[in-house]
Amino acid sequence: MPSRFRSQEIRKVREVLQWTLRDVVEKGKSLGLDVTEATLSNWETGETSPPADKIDLLAAVFGVGIERFYPDNK
Repeated sequence: MPSRFRSQEIRKVREVLQWTLRDVVEKGKSLGLDVTEATLSNWETGETSPPADKIDLLAAVFGVGIERFYPDNK
């Protein structure tokens, strides 16, 4: 069974880096992660889920592998 995306991992990584939502938006622009703070907040809370291509970009912005967002897939 495929592992589920863990939205709370976005916030965990962001907080470890001590970044605000605005920081992620600004840093993501150069990599093509064109999202708003509200969108990121919705992803963090699980209100909505990012599309697969945005997960790849988000991982790149944070400097982590996408498996960080799928912790059950170890």
